[in-house]
Amino acid sequence: MSAQQIDSNTQKTLAFVLFIALFYLYFFLTLELKPFSDDVTFLSVATSGESPLHYLARRYNVWTGRIVIEAVMYTTIAYSAFWKLAIPTLLLLSIYATWRVFFSKTIDFRYGIPICMALMLLTGHNILDTTIYYVTGFYNYLLPISAAVFVCATFMRPSLFSTPEKFLAIPLALIASQSEQAGISTLALFTVSLLWDKKSSLAYRSTLLVIVAIGFAFLITAPGNYLRLVSELRYMPEFNDYNIIKKISTGFDVFNAHYTDTRNLYPKAIGILITMLAFQKQFKFKKIAFVLMAIGVFQGSIFSNIFNIGTNEYYSLRYASTGLGLEYFLSYTLSILSLVSMIYIMKQLLENDASFYLATFFLLLHTAVTTLVGLSPTAYESGYRVLLAGDMISLMLIFLLIKELIDQRSHCVLPTPSK
Repeated sequence: MSAQQIDSNTQKTLAFVLFIALFYLYFFLTLELKPFSDDVTFLSVATSGESPLHYLARRYNVWTGRIVIEAVMYTTIAYSAFWKLAIPTLLLLSIYATWRVFFSKTIDFRYGIPICMALMLLTGHNILDTTIYYVTGFYNYLLPISAAVFVCATFMRPSLFSTPEKFLAIPLALIASQSEQAGISTLALFTVSLLWDKKSSLAYRSTLLVIVAIGFAFLITAPGNYLRLVSELRYMPEFNDYNIIKKISTGFDVFNAHYTDTRNLYPKAIGILITMLAFQKQFKFKKIAFVLMAIGVFQGSIFSNIFNIGTNEYYSLRYASTGLGLEYFLSYTLSILSLVSMIYIMKQLLENDASFYLATFFLLLHTAVTTLVGLSPTAYESGYRVLLAGDMISLMLIFLLIKELIDQRSHCVLPTPSK
């Protein structure tokens, strides 16, 4: 290796180290407990002198089954240095895992990790503000979701990870199981991954599966879940009268509001990447499929002036009582047609069947995991924080499409000049 190459590599490494240092410094200087919020409430409880075991037993019986997350929060929230370092570390851990799976063979980590981080931070500020910059939001959302991303990455491609990284995934699997959205997403991806490959590192992957399954079962069977449900009925008193279709409709309403939100850049990014992949390819119904995809993705910008009800929440079932509500169901139809068109186009573009099935899985899972919030009377009260899991899954789809784009470009053979 020449001295010039060594110098170039040294510069790249130093630039990456500087990026990491500034990344940690930014969070260390800006993160703080929010006044008049759950941050203060949980800090007060954690410093009250109550025994951790007594606190966890009480919470398990009267409020939640997220005992592992509650234990971490109860024992660390009083130490600001912990969460000021843990938040950027969890972000980097999830980004590292996705870079390892999607780009480790094509993009140097000194470029790949900052690029992946930049794409992750395209998540709306309203979501980041309630899950990353909000300490309690970090414990309940970023922590289990980041853990789930890392665990799923090691489960899908164990050969890409070192032995210490595989051991790290074991406790993270327990943390991932302690969130409804993260747990369901993890179990779904585990199942799909095992259907594709039943042989690779079977003992290790079986261990992760058992841990997540047991942790998730413990979560959803906690007696406090019912008491919390009864307490939260004040947000939606009619919830007990909802059948499963109505609950799913409510959850899809939350998904649709986010999918059509002009601030949500991920559906636009997916649409742009699909368009780039299809630029020079022809297939049946191409124009119709792309028109339906585009209208569904950009309908928030196209129709917001037509269907605006004087709020920032368009197309919501909450406002259907103000009229026939046809505009809302028109929006739902456009969103569904957009998703179906994406799947159809990807079927024509992704040459590898495994890539197509994984892309479709991500697209459907990001819809389902957000729709899941309709099973709770707090569907409209939980705010933007419940959207993080779906956005992280959307990000996985974006990474997959970028990888496909890189692979297709690298396989293009330039024509040989004629003699």
